[in-house]
This record gives sequence, structure tokens and C-alpha cells, in this order.
Amino acid sequence: MFSGQHTLLRRLEEADAEKIFSHWNNYELRQYLPSPLPSSQQDLIELVRTKDKLFRERSEFFFGIEECCTSKELIGIINLESISWISRHAFIGSFCIFKPSLRGKGYGRDAMLTLLDFAFNVIDLHVVALLVESYNKHAIGLYENCGFMKRGTMRELVYRNGKHCDVTVMDVLKKDFLDRYGILPKGENII
Repeated sequence: MFSGQHTLLRRLEEADAEKIFSHWNNYELRQYLPSPLPSSQQDLIELVRTKDKLFRERSEFFFGIEECCTSKELIGIINLESISWISRHAFIGSFCIFKPSLRGKGYGRDAMLTLLDFAFNVIDLHVVALLVESYNKHAIGLYENCGFMKRGTMRELVYRNGKHCDVTVMDVLKKDFLDRYGILPKGENII
């Protein structure tokens, strides 16, 4: 588990599939995830099993985001994927806060900073990158606030809402993250 100020990143468990499922097929949320297609609860159980296997193999780190101050509720997901242990880089894959009422309250920023602290100060990555739909200004602002910088545009890469859309490439280097945030204070951090 990796603690931020308001969130805790932890490995998902099969029991989490039901909680995730209650939000997963909401298109407002899913349109920003890698696949906007609906899923069944069994699909999500299989997803959790697959992600747990990849976690154990250290080829992907898929975390549940838990609110750690009051409710201890699973409020989202975040992951590092496409990890290169030679080049020391990874990509942010899925990242979302499930409930619209919890967005814009700092949970996403806290979870992202906690994940970046894990990436740079625990597993010693050199760079973390991500792709984000260029029209998703809210997400781009969040990423910039966490130290990511725009690096380019991939034209018409994704198909959303009946049209092809550009994707912005963003990254943050370990040295830039450390210059800005240092090593974040930690709670109980156990892989």
C-alpha cells in the first residue's frame, strides 16, 4: 500500500470487482478509458485476476484508489503499464475517479502524485508518460499540475463520440518531479 495525503493506493482484490462494476459501464467515465465498451461483472473479475498476475510479475502495477481519511472507500483506479526495466520508463494506463461528486476535490491529484512517488522513489523509473485526449482539458490541467509536460500530439488517434480525436502526449522526468515535490511523506508503503 502507498499512502498519499487523502488517498491510499492498494492492490485490487476480486471483491473490488463489484464496486468497480457499479461505476464501470457509465459512458461518461468509460469514454476516457482505453476501451469505451461496456463490461460484465465477470469481465471485471477476470480483469482483476489478470492485473494481479501482472502485478506479481512486476510488468504492470494496477492499483485501487482508496479514500484514506474518512470512508476508506474504493473511489478509483490508476496504473503503470508498458514498463521498461532497461530504459526505466512506464506509461499511465487507466486512471479515473469513479463518482463525479468526488472529482475536482483533490483525490485524483493526490493519487497521481502518490503513483509518481512510487514510480520514481520506490521502483526508480526515469520517466513516466501518458496519452490523453486533447479535448479533455480538465485531465490535461490535472496532469500539468502534477508535473507532466506536453510533448506532442498524435493526430486523430482515438475514436470517440462519432469522430476521430487528437491525443496529447505528456511526460514527467524523475529529476523534474524530485525538483518540484522531493520525496513525498509516506505512510505504510508495502509492495
